[in-house]
Amino acid sequence: MPLWWQTAGDPVLADLVERGLKANPSLVCDSLSLQARELQADAAARKLGSRIQRLFNASAKNADEAASQARAYRHADRRAHVAADIAAAYFEVRRLQETFGLRAKMLEQFNDNAEIAGFRREAGLAPGLDSGLAGSLVSVTQSDLDASREKLEAAKRELARLTGMELEGLAATLGDDGKVPDIAANVAGTTRLSAAHRADLLALENSLIADMTRQKVTQEDLDAVLSGDTETAPADSPAALAIAKYREAQRDAFAEMTRDREAVAAAAVRQAKLENSGRGARMTAKDARLAYRSGTGDFSTVYVAEAAALAVEEARIRARADLAAASIRLWTAQGRGWSEADLAAPAPGVGVLPEVTVCE
Repeated sequence: MPLWWQTAGDPVLADLVERGLKANPSLVCDSLSLQARELQADAAARKLGSRIQRLFNASAKNADEAASQARAYRHADRRAHVAADIAAAYFEVRRLQETFGLRAKMLEQFNDNAEIAGFRREAGLAPGLDSGLAGSLVSVTQSDLDASREKLEAAKRELARLTGMELEGLAATLGDDGKVPDIAANVAGTTRLSAAHRADLLALENSLIADMTRQKVTQEDLDAVLSGDTETAPADSPAALAIAKYREAQRDAFAEMTRDREAVAAAAVRQAKLENSGRGARMTAKDARLAYRSGTGDFSTVYVAEAAALAVEEARIRARADLAAASIRLWTAQGRGWSEADLAAPAPGVGVLPEVTVCE
């Protein structure tokens, strides 16, 4: 299964995710811990498992090996969520960049409107109210633009923190004219969900195996629970408790994936509606401006039409960002934020910077 950032179609996002995964202090410490444990233990084949009953084999897999595998899966799961956090911060920066650019462009338009309204007032062709309305729209938009600039800088600082980059370097990578990428998970016709590649469940499986191995649970005990034999394996037996814990986690995982899939579908519908609304709002504002300049319309219509067009455009940008973020959450929940390579401890000195990272 490919990593989502390798197939999302945004090379800047892919680069930032890779940078962030390498620079994250918690992940660095995880890597160092896995490396240290690997050096202390005998080399063992690392294979993915899918179900407890298939993984559980006390004669072939001892508790230490299972616990080690659980740690590796937890590390992979943390990497996946760090990648998702970076994506969310990136989409916020792109949203604010695009919104800032839109407001700056509209401010020019509103200044032009105000100038025309002033000329018409001086010529006795329009009341002073027109100039007042035009000036109000300019003032409000300028204030919003200033607020956008502050929010954008704060969002960049957060993204720089997550990626371990200096602000100057991040700014160069992002550029000035940012746009929210068109990223959307395909949920059309999707009915079947699979939790087979979720690192958190795989970590839990191995952790439970380690516990059951230490508690001397036998394969017969486990089979009894799976078959519903409460006489051989009562509800409070180690095997029954382990299976119950796993099944609860599995239900939660499916519920999360279902919510995320529904969120993607809802975001896609919302974006499509706003795309249509945006085209209509832009056309209405254009017609209102032409009517006012030709003397057949009033400025109050221009004011309402352009304010509405700006609001719809900003909502459209936000909807695209929401769809992208929802898609990443779904892909992460489906296990597309990690690969089998994440399970292996790095070679000594590879991919970690212990000299600049303090680990507890």
